[in-house]
This record gives sequence, structure tokens and C-alpha cells, in this order.
Amino acid sequence: MKSYIQHNIVQQFFAAHRTTYLLSALSLLTAFFAIFIPLPASAGAISNSQFQQYVTDICLGNITAPPGVTWNTTTMCTNATPGYAGGGVTVSTNLGTADANTGTTTPKGNEVHECLDDFNQEDGCATGGWGLLVSAQFGRSTRTETELENGFQSDLRGLLVGMDYRFTDNFILGAAVSRTQDEATFVNSAGSLKTSNSILTMYSTWLPSEKISVDGYLGYGIVNFDSQRKIVFGTLISGTASGSTLARQAMAGISTAYHSKLGNVSVSPFINLDYIKTDIKGYNETGTTLLELHYGDRSTISSTASLGARLSQSYPFKWGSLSPSLHGAGVHEFQNNANQIYSELVITPGAGIFVATDEPDRDYFLSGLGVTAALNSGTQLFLNYERRSGDSLLDSWAVSLGLLKEF
Repeated sequence: MKSYIQHNIVQQFFAAHRTTYLLSALSLLTAFFAIFIPLPASAGAISNSQFQQYVTDICLGNITAPPGVTWNTTTMCTNATPGYAGGGVTVSTNLGTADANTGTTTPKGNEVHECLDDFNQEDGCATGGWGLLVSAQFGRSTRTETELENGFQSDLRGLLVGMDYRFTDNFILGAAVSRTQDEATFVNSAGSLKTSNSILTMYSTWLPSEKISVDGYLGYGIVNFDSQRKIVFGTLISGTASGSTLARQAMAGISTAYHSKLGNVSVSPFINLDYIKTDIKGYNETGTTLLELHYGDRSTISSTASLGARLSQSYPFKWGSLSPSLHGAGVHEFQNNANQIYSELVITPGAGIFVATDEPDRDYFLSGLGVTAALNSGTQLFLNYERRSGDSLLDSWAVSLGLLKEF
């Protein structure tokens, strides 16, 4: 039982609550910034017209400054005149809109490699109480462009270090720190976003019986953003707006699995529940176009349930054991609703516009494969791949590799 638990926590936490989870969480935040990246005229005609009309109304006096506020819009309005509504000039500087809730948490299902009770150290199942975990993550997300949302492609890389301890044969508690970086490029050379995320996570595994495992985690993260937004308005305004802000994330999840044998194959159906809340701090863009935007504070919430199963089989060798595995899960998103997002020009505080977001695809599928090598020395090496499919808006994959040293 000791070996089973120690091995279980590595696979469960590593596979269930890190690489793809972080990848999709950052995709959610990337999508938030895509709201303010311009769309091409063909895909974003409605939103471009909305922003164009907003600037026109300010310059024509249809929108006035609130009491006690003075606007200096002479230069902007002089330069923006060719972009006035009805002027026949394409505008590519608007709010575009991408759903801030496009990305969702996508944790994997339980990936449990059983070390049978009669295995010993020579069979590749170490009996140490402590476990040191080091893993690297790589991934990519692609967001489909729609009439309301910008498309993008983002690449993620990260590193995680964790430590856990087996207090009893039935309970493990651990903590992990991770650092991930994501670089997104928006379609049509519309802009870019660099994101860095630092997360502290507490996790645990409890085995109420030999066939049932329950895993949970709590996490807190700080995300930093640096964005570049290309602006083209009429014929006289063009340039780049730069932005920088941060967000705070709180996340939690619980999962349970039932472990059984079908011949030599381990079969583990599972269910996962995951929650993430992101609070993004408001900020002003900087630039020289006079069309830089102010964004207020905003919160996003994602809540998902996953139902699936995992199959694995262990092959013993003189040096230890090798365990390949397959898994799949259907995921449903309960929140991340379409909404209206507010922004305003920095030079005209107190008067802004609301832009709509897409409704996220609420159902999609996760599938993947992996392999773990458990060495007689008590070291375990693992490699996992997972893909998100069946989502009409977001496609992503993630690869995780690393090791656990038990002592």
C-alpha cells in the first residue's frame, strides 16, 4: 500500500492538475487580452464599426465629458476624421472581442499506476516516505477566429518543483511551486501577449480503501502580462499600444477514482471537479495614437466537471517496471458565460463602450497517453501527452516530462 500511494500521488497530481490545467488557464487569460486586439475587416466589421462610431460620437459631441472632467480631443479628432462612420475607410483598431472565458480548466483524469502490495524495492516500487518531484511542461493553444473574437496561437513552457510526504499508508500531503511562460501571437499581425505565471499549490491523496482514491488541490497564482496592440484608424492614425498588468488566480479541485483489474490491465474510471477564479487588475495602455484604452478591474470564473477512464498495464524488468497508459474524458463547462466587457479611451475617461463576447463551447474531450518507468533505485521517470479536441473555439495539446525521487 505504501508504494501504491507514493506512486499514485505523482501520477494523479502531475497528470491531473498541472500541465494542461496551466495551459488552459493561460489560454483563458490570453483570450481576455484578445478582446482588445483588432480583427481584420472581414471578420470584425461589426465590432470595428462599433468602435469607429464610438470615436465619431466623441468627436461630434454626441458623447460629452462627465461633470468635473475635461477632455482634450482636438488632435485625436483631427487625425481620426477620415475614420468617421460613413467615411468609407476601413478601421482596424477596435475592441475586436475575444471571449475572456474561452480557455477553461482542463485537468486530466486520474493517472494511477498500481504497485501491487507484494512488490518490493527490487521490483521498482520504492517505499520512501518523501517524494521530490521535478517536471517540465510544453504546450500549444490555437484559438479560432470568429466574428466577435480574435484568433491567436500561443506557446507555453514551464517548470514545476514539488515535495510530498506520506504520513500514513492512506494519506499523502504535498506542495508544489511552478513557473510558466506563454507567448501568444494574434492573427493578421494584430498584436502579441507575453504572460508569466507563478503558482503555489497544495495537494493531497487519500485512499479510503484499496480500490478508491480521492485527490484534491488548492492553488494560488500571480500572473503578469505584457501586451502589444496594433492600431490602424483611418489614414492618419497608426501605431502600437502597449499594456502591462497583473492578475491573481485562486484554484481548487477534487477528483475520485475507482481502481480495478481487467486481466492484466488496470482500469480506473474517474470524475474530476475543478474551479478557477482570475481577478485581473485594471490598467491604461501607453502609446502615441491617442486611441489607447483603459481597462477596468475584471474577474472571470471557470468551473468544470470531467468524467472519464484510464487504462494502464505494468511490465516488470530487471531494472524496475514500465507502465504505458491511455486515458480519455468528457469535460463540461458550467460557467464562463458570454458577457459584455467595458473599456474607454484613456483621454476620455468616464465614457466608454461595451463589447460582446462569444459563448464558450461547453463540452469537449480530453485524450492522452503516457508512460512511466519505475526504477529499482526509487526514481520514477514519466512522459505524458494530452490533447483537447471537440471544442469549436480552442484546440490545445500539452506534453509533460519529469521525475520523482523517493527517499
